[in-house]
Amino acid sequence: MSIFSINFVIAHISGIVYYSGLPIIGVGFIGIFVYFNKKLSEKKQELSIIKKEKKDFESVFNNEVSFLWEIDKNKKNLSASNVICKVLNLDEVNYPKLLNSWKESIHPEDLPEFLKFIEKLDNKKGKPFEFRVYDGNCNIVWLETFVNVVLDDSGEILKYVGTSIDITARKLKEEKLSKNSYYDQLTHLPNRKKFYKYFTQKRKGQSEEVEMSVIILDIDRFKIINELHGRNLGDQVLVQIATKLQKLLGKEAFIARESEDEFIILLENSNEKKTKLIAEKLLSMFKKPIKIKNQLFYLTISMGISRYPETAQDIVALYQQAEIAMYKVKDSGKNNYHVFMTDDAALIERKRRIEFGLKEALSRNELYLLYQPKVDLSTGIIYGTEALIRWKHPLLGEVSPTEFIPIAEESGIIHDIGYWVVFEAIRQNKIWHDAGICIDIAVNVSALQYEDPFFIERIKQTLLHHDLDPKYLIIEVTESVMQNVEHSNRVIKELHDLGVKIAIDDFGTGYSSLSVLNNVFIDIVKIDKSFIDGILTKENTASLVKTIIQMGKSLNFHIVAEGIETEEQAEFLKINECSFGQGYLFSRPLLPTDLPKKVT
Repeated sequence: MSIFSINFVIAHISGIVYYSGLPIIGVGFIGIFVYFNKKLSEKKQELSIIKKEKKDFESVFNNEVSFLWEIDKNKKNLSASNVICKVLNLDEVNYPKLLNSWKESIHPEDLPEFLKFIEKLDNKKGKPFEFRVYDGNCNIVWLETFVNVVLDDSGEILKYVGTSIDITARKLKEEKLSKNSYYDQLTHLPNRKKFYKYFTQKRKGQSEEVEMSVIILDIDRFKIINELHGRNLGDQVLVQIATKLQKLLGKEAFIARESEDEFIILLENSNEKKTKLIAEKLLSMFKKPIKIKNQLFYLTISMGISRYPETAQDIVALYQQAEIAMYKVKDSGKNNYHVFMTDDAALIERKRRIEFGLKEALSRNELYLLYQPKVDLSTGIIYGTEALIRWKHPLLGEVSPTEFIPIAEESGIIHDIGYWVVFEAIRQNKIWHDAGICIDIAVNVSALQYEDPFFIERIKQTLLHHDLDPKYLIIEVTESVMQNVEHSNRVIKELHDLGVKIAIDDFGTGYSSLSVLNNVFIDIVKIDKSFIDGILTKENTASLVKTIIQMGKSLNFHIVAEGIETEEQAEFLKINECSFGQGYLFSRPLLPTDLPKKVT
């Protein structure tokens, strides 16, 4: 027996252990056993805790919507929990195949970015990453993955451990919210917000040498369609217009819907010449009617155009410039286009002042009426007047009705203004009647007022309020109001039942004069001033006026000629049996205090 063995036995008996000739006191054999058994127990407990923590960790991330996976440091060999089959709707038979060809499962558009994402993990710069994969049914599943780097004891990369969560439901909600935020729900076209974003992205990717054009396309008088035929039918018209625009412009343009009756178009890589050619195509497109439920709608458009980078580089400025150009077209007769020029900016500023000013004009007593006498041409005696609205703006001075009435119609203020005119005209006529001056008073009514379901009741209540006999009130409407014959005749009948008369104003300037005379039960026809201006110089105009007079007389209409300025014009009308007229020859529009002087 060796000395070490002998010493160990003696030590066991004595409780002293010698190691390398040095005594370890108090640790006998039993003590050593107890010591190592304790350490082993602690190690088992530690492993049990780690195992339980791992199991708990996996139970959290291995479920029907998430799974754990690992990939080696070379990013080639993938392993994943078989729960991936549930998440990606896979048959477990395909599980090994999936692990061997995992790159093929990732959407090809997302794979490059995903690999870059993993590469960045080497520097521990990884962040949550969203990407698309194909499931077992070839449907797209969105995954959000979190990846950590696992290092060995020497600090070298050992592997990557990731957690992937199915976020498809969330992405679908986000997509829906995005559509609601960026797309028009009726036409499914992008909205202005998306248009701005798209332009900004395009501008970043282009040099300033690339030319682009912004077009604002406004449908003229579209509100009348909604009011005459209902919003549902108006919506169908808009959907057809959107479809036609997409078909005509194709990939040449980015089209968005701005508001009820406006579209915005971005023409990329388009110089001014090409832009104008496209504008001409758009005008031609609208020459053909839109058919909805066997009904034809003839529409016109007004377009404003701004140019990048020629007039502006910012999309907000470009939009404002296109809007300015569009309003210039509106002011000059509609159904055309205009390319923005720097001098146009003053026009929009004036228009805005007018629109804002109209909202306060009534409360500030800035609006007032003038009255133009109507006379019997054979005697020169005044038998009635036409109430004409005027506006004295505190900064702009006198603003013409031809300028502010269209703006009032666009903004909806026309209802309040129109009924104020009716009230004020009837009130003033009652004052004249009480003073012994019993004359007619004619009031112009807009198409929007005429479609108001409370129109008749408002007229009735105003007449009752001022105690004016209805036979002294004439409602003047333009030909455009008469396009819906059924509705027009119903309103006219109710006005006739009240005792009120109806006049067609500016007759001959519309598109359906003969049909209006034939189908609508009107009382008075007013020949437009544009015809009277030419009766002495244009043979065709003179013949047309004669025909209107004779046709009116045969239908028992009261014929009134507007805009008579010379004795020769008045004589021509008298010879051709037009009995009544108005114009500067007899009197300019008067303040109410000046009319009695004319009558006497």
